[in-house]
Formats: sequence, structure tokens, C-alpha cells
Amino acid sequence: MNKTTHLTTEPLFRVVEIFDSLEGEGKRAGATATFIRMAGCNMRCVYCDTAQALEFSAGVEMTLGEILAQVHPLYKRVTLTGGEPLLAQGVDELVQQLLARGVEVNIETNGSIDVAFFRARVMESVVSGGRLFFTIDYKLPSSGENEQMLDENYFALYGDDVLKFVVGSADDVPAMVRLVAQMQNSGCVMPQIYIGAVATVGGATARGLHAGFSLDALAAVILREPTLRDARMQLQFHKIIWGADATGV
Repeated sequence: MNKTTHLTTEPLFRVVEIFDSLEGEGKRAGATATFIRMAGCNMRCVYCDTAQALEFSAGVEMTLGEILAQVHPLYKRVTLTGGEPLLAQGVDELVQQLLARGVEVNIETNGSIDVAFFRARVMESVVSGGRLFFTIDYKLPSSGENEQMLDENYFALYGDDVLKFVVGSADDVPAMVRLVAQMQNSGCVMPQIYIGAVATVGGATARGLHAGFSLDALAAVILREPTLRDARMQLQFHKIIWGADATGV
């Protein structure tokens, strides 16, 4: 008698960690959320603070059901991060399932992936439930990855989306101001803009590859640049609470 092999079509994900914590930055800063960190990134920013998620082989394999089972039933907020979560195979189905369960989903993405295409593909089959927004980086020159930015992303954002800049040197400021001015002059919908500085530890980043940018210098930039009048300065307060090297927080 032949044995029948039952194959599942449920996607498998490489997941580095899933944990509940407080949002450390952005428009949900201070709010409870479940964080899902996917493995794999197509960039190598010099100040990266999540080196454990860079490789696509990192973490462990999890099914869609296993991931959903770890989403906090009361918080109803998920931050999907990485690595670069939009590169994860099957991530559109994961987002659809979260939204159908009434979860507000924040996708932290690095600016190199077409977010408009992803949003349209995901939302076309979502019946009801939660909300989706993007927290999208614009990698400034000090990151070493500025050339990978997909410029059209920034002119297709919604008012609920967040555009995030991380300033690592004074040379980053003109590029940041130039993009915001272009967006304002284009008449596109403006997202919420949050600006942070490369975190410093004893005068250098934790990885020792970049000198960082002081908070008082960043405050001065925002105050003096009319283009940044509606931007908000942000701190990574999870690092203030638990330390720069802590994971799972």
C-alpha cells in the first residue's frame, strides 16, 4: 500500500525574533506592539544596528500559522521589520492575514522596494480589519547605500506613512532637505517625517564604523531649515531604556 505524502502550501518564513515591546521610535513611539523581525537584507548600512538579521539564512523557519500564534491578542499592533521584510517570500499573505484580524501593521522598509506596488497587491484582497502603513527610510549618503533608493517611493506615500531619515554627518543634511523640498513642490501627499541621528556610544557607533551625529546638532538643523518645519526629531528610546546592544526589546 502506497503512503500518501501530504504537502502544505503554507509559506515558510525565516524569522530572527518575535517579541512584544514598546515602539521605540516613529509615530507609535511608546505604544505596545508585537515585533516580527524577518531575516535578510539587500543593504549593508555602515551604522546598521541589526546585524543579526542581515543574512537570509539567519533565524529559524516558521509557518504563517506559527507566526500568527505569537501576535499579542490585545495589542493589535504589529511592526514588521528586518532585515528588509518586503523581501521575504510570502510576506504579502502574512500582512493580509494580520489585517484581516484587525491588526494595525507597520512595515519598516529600507526604501529600495516598491511600496506602492506592494500596498496595492496586499489591499486588493483584504476584506476588513486593520490598517497598513509604512515607515520608510531614505538612506542618506553616510549610510553608504544612498544609490539604492527608489525615488518614486517617496512621491507615492500616504498621509499615514512615515518617512524616516537617519543623519550621520553634516553632509547628509543637503540630501535630506533636497528630497523633502522636491516632495513639497511636487504637490504629492506628504507623509509624516521623523528625523533621528546615528546613535553614538562613547563618540562612535556601537559597530565603530561611523562617528555619528550629535542630538544638539540635529535639533539645530531642524530648527534652521524651513523645509523641515513639519518634521519631528526622534530618539530611539528603547536604546535609552534597555541599552544599545539589547535584542528582543
